[in-house]
Amino acid sequence: MAFAYFLYPILIKTLEWKQILDAPDNRKIHTVHTPSLGGVPIFLGVAFSLLVWMSSSDATMNKYLFSSLSLFFVIGLRDDIIPMKPVFKLIGQLIPIILIILLGYVRLESFYDIGNLNFSPPFSLIITVFVIIVITNSINLIDGIDGLAGSLALTSLLVLGSWFYLTNDTGLAFISFAFIGAILSFLMYNWSPSKIFMGDTGALLIGFLLSVLIIHFINKNFELESASAYKFSASISAAICFIIVPLTDTLRVFIIRLTKFKSPLIADNNHVHHSLLRLGLKHSSISVLLATINILFIILAILLKNQSDVLVLPIVLSVVGLLLGLLHYYELKSQAKKA
Repeated sequence: MAFAYFLYPILIKTLEWKQILDAPDNRKIHTVHTPSLGGVPIFLGVAFSLLVWMSSSDATMNKYLFSSLSLFFVIGLRDDIIPMKPVFKLIGQLIPIILIILLGYVRLESFYDIGNLNFSPPFSLIITVFVIIVITNSINLIDGIDGLAGSLALTSLLVLGSWFYLTNDTGLAFISFAFIGAILSFLMYNWSPSKIFMGDTGALLIGFLLSVLIIHFINKNFELESASAYKFSASISAAICFIIVPLTDTLRVFIIRLTKFKSPLIADNNHVHHSLLRLGLKHSSISVLLATINILFIILAILLKNQSDVLVLPIVLSVVGLLLGLLHYYELKSQAKKA
């Protein structure tokens, strides 16, 4: 946190001096040229803290995660400085994803508590790649207003880091809390009015980390003894609750784009935060609201930790449907008033 905090002013001044800025356009919300390499101090701050505190055994165990995170950092940095087409950026993401799956052995292997039907190796590879891509880019997609992506990442990393610490996985716990410290510093400069944006440099980095932590959580939680105080009987549902807001937003915008016969990879103004902005909410209010909703779903998962996916998943989906229905209702009401 301290490393990133002192680095941000230097980075912001340097980017302004070199005119490496994110320019406003019809799709973007901001109206002034703003630096957008906020992920650089996050990455360097995390690297510094882990170098100081992480044991050699934990570092060796997570070496493929560090390698993959570094590749995602480079991909995000490249896109922030020299923008890439969405398809090429997606193809580039496959390199670190395949690395972490094949060498780091991060993969989904069954339906777990839903059915415990084991996947074949090819299907396991495909479904894992899909899940990592979705979670990684869900953070990138929701990074549209000041403070939002950082706030949501904090809520998810806090519960995951705490759970890994309580279940004696200190390596992943240290990584989670190192990112929490760096993101806290980032939010000090990203809170409305923002002095710097996270950019793909940070969003892809954090999104990929969350995807790996979520898969690790599902696998380790499933293997915990039923008597463990930290076991969630519904592994899949709990994991969904930890990142419910970015996942819901990604699914929502993809459905909207496909129903309009548009490419799901082309950016638009149909995200949840765009809808809330149209209702008159400010950046800070939206970030607090959506982070609070994410926290409430995490609490819901904890309260229902002894229930199976068969019960928890329908409850989670019903609450999500209700919230989206309310959002749609108030949008229509707002449009009717303006008309």
